[in-house]
Amino acid sequence: MPNRKKLGLALGSGSFRGPAHIGVIKTLEKNNIPIDFLAGSSIGALIAAHYAVWQDIKRLESEILGNRREKISLLFDLSRSGGLLTGNRVEKFFREILEGAKFKDAKIPLKIITTDIRQGKPFIFQEGDLATAVRASVSIPLTFKPLKFKDKLLIDGGASNPVPDNVVKDMGADVVISVNLYNHHRFDDKNPNTSQVVMRGLEILLANLAKSNTKHTDILLEPGIGGTYKGSRLKKYYDQKFISDIIKDGEIMTQDRIEEIKELMK
Repeated sequence: MPNRKKLGLALGSGSFRGPAHIGVIKTLEKNNIPIDFLAGSSIGALIAAHYAVWQDIKRLESEILGNRREKISLLFDLSRSGGLLTGNRVEKFFREILEGAKFKDAKIPLKIITTDIRQGKPFIFQEGDLATAVRASVSIPLTFKPLKFKDKLLIDGGASNPVPDNVVKDMGADVVISVNLYNHHRFDDKNPNTSQVVMRGLEILLANLAKSNTKHTDILLEPGIGGTYKGSRLKKYYDQKFISDIIKDGEIMTQDRIEEIKELMK
């Protein structure tokens, strides 16, 4: 397709809702819409990194759906300070599924967003080890110990840029598609514990930040995932049916906008 427009895909943060990103990419692939630039924040960083290196959505879907026992083992990594978990096992897991890849191995230009709590600003990885960058980007406060990187102390990318549309725009994208995972999400627990209150408060902040974070976006995809929020958040990371439903939701939402996307790409 000579002289076509360049497409940038911004994959937002959203914890257990992250598999929706897979559905988005599957649908773009099915409709022969190429992705020229990728940027990811938090769970979006993992999806973006894996796809940028392998460009194999079936392999990525298999990784997200599988490894249930190994994922549970990541929880046995307690930290004495800074967060509940050290993040060392998570980083090792990322290094395994990414097979030690570095940014230079990516077939699609890629940037990964984290947040430097010392300066209170985003820090963007664009070179070096992918597993380290992804580990920093998913480091939810209270859950993971911040990652020390050079003179920085890094936490979840969603804390500063939950939908990094400005990043792919700056990379050279003519058309920007952004995926916001913080919509359509209610909280119906009548007697929440302390952890649930803290996490819900964080989600509200992120949802409002995401709304004002998409001014460079041409197509905003907001999969209707979440619905009534009940039960353990943790279980949602390992429940294959739940994950499959989220992936399908991402597919449906993207397919609903596919003609609009094609028109913008002309």
